[in-house]
Amino acid sequence: MNKELKYNICFYIYVLLMITIWAFMSNNIDPDFWARILQGDAFWQLGHILKTDVFSYTPTHVWLDHEWGASVLFSFILNHFGYWGIFSARILIVFLIFYFTFKTAKLEIDKGVKLLDVFLFSYSLVSLPTLFSSALRCHFFTFLFFSIFIYILERVRNKGENKLLFILPVLMLIWANAHGGCVAGLGILAIYSLGEALNKKPFKKYIFTLFVCFAVMFINPYGIDYVKFIFMASTMPRPNITEWISPFLSQSGLFTWFKILYSIFFIVLIFNIKDYKNDFTKYILLFVCAYFSYKYIKNTPFFIITSIIFLYKDICAGHNNYFNFIYGHIKEPAKKQKTQDCVRITENILPYGLMPLFFAGSLIVFFMIKPDLYYLHEQPVKEVEFLKINDLKGRVLAPLDLGSYIAYKLFPNNLIYMDGRYEEVYFNKEKELLDKFYNAQNDWEEILSEPYKPDYILIPVSAVINDYIPNNYKAVYGTQWYILYLINDKLKEKYYLPSADKNYYIKNAFTKGFTLNKSDEKSL
Repeated sequence: MNKELKYNICFYIYVLLMITIWAFMSNNIDPDFWARILQGDAFWQLGHILKTDVFSYTPTHVWLDHEWGASVLFSFILNHFGYWGIFSARILIVFLIFYFTFKTAKLEIDKGVKLLDVFLFSYSLVSLPTLFSSALRCHFFTFLFFSIFIYILERVRNKGENKLLFILPVLMLIWANAHGGCVAGLGILAIYSLGEALNKKPFKKYIFTLFVCFAVMFINPYGIDYVKFIFMASTMPRPNITEWISPFLSQSGLFTWFKILYSIFFIVLIFNIKDYKNDFTKYILLFVCAYFSYKYIKNTPFFIITSIIFLYKDICAGHNNYFNFIYGHIKEPAKKQKTQDCVRITENILPYGLMPLFFAGSLIVFFMIKPDLYYLHEQPVKEVEFLKINDLKGRVLAPLDLGSYIAYKLFPNNLIYMDGRYEEVYFNKEKELLDKFYNAQNDWEEILSEPYKPDYILIPVSAVINDYIPNNYKAVYGTQWYILYLINDKLKEKYYLPSADKNYYIKNAFTKGFTLNKSDEKSL
């Protein structure tokens, strides 16, 4: 027991250190993060969440913000602890995801396989860009609650701790107000209800918990409209959003390791499928998660988490014990005992060498890539600074993923066309017009006429629309990333140039110069 406790302490320290190193290596900020902070700030300044979008000049509907709770928390952390508070919160959440994942995997195993622990964690960490390729995002809460839900349900199912089911509605109340991925919680309960019924075991308690969890979802600032929106958004097609395509169709090298790990887990799953009648719940959940992880990049952690939980026992403790396979067919007793001793020594010693080895390797990679704090080059920091220091007020047309940063920095002097919250706030027509413009497709000019006519246009350097901009807009400033066009009415004889000092933008990355008032809220 003492040896196992010491190993667990070492292992989870290793997990925390590795997550921290990877957090430093991939600390770019999600484009929608700024909109999250705006919503959170509005709550703390006005005393309630915004239900209309005050940052855009286009038609909008009621802002059904399924991430409002996360926004309030992010804003509180950023305003009181700065960026490093957000950075630390991300590390903590990812750590807890892996913690509950491994705790669940070992519920039925007295002693896990140390070698497998190290490999599974290390490989999973680099295989999940959804978790490590950006700073803190709202969907982190979905993967955290997903892992906690399964941990509790497995304790109920295997250890008979039925009282733990009372925790799930409380967790669902928080989950539903933090991120729309809470529908995954309902899905888990539905699968457990069906699976346990097929297993011919008590299942009504899962159905009852499912209905209670569904009921608490209606406790939110929007009432029934919020619940309807969550289910609509969960099934809404988003063909032009990268994270809503299949990872197997993505050309990004980020998903290479995920594809390999997914394939390995799927092979193990298929190899053990003959045992499905022994546990319908397990196999239904694995195949459902495999499907959604295959279909959407955003869902990739679901299959990795469930595979670690449910295939761990198959790999190291079931009748298909892959660790026993290397000596399982040895006939001679003496040779078999010697082989078993060697395997046992290897399993107990090698992990303690692998942990510092993997950690050292991550440190080397960390120093080689020289991470850029905040990855600010992905945002139009200098173009925004140009508008600000030259007092250029008015409407700004920009790509979808840049809108919330511009609003964060320039509201109320500048309004945006739209941003990444488009399904929460905007209408499909405006999204279609934006896509047509930046792709120079038929009728792209419509977005430059009333009622959408912008004063400023921000266009990526590589965008084909640069060749078609009409004469009443002039390119006045640009970087290697973007070109800023001004309508002729806004042109000046001379302009101030933004600072070339990178540290200036790092220092002021999260500063904004306004406070929301009730008069800023607009009616629909």
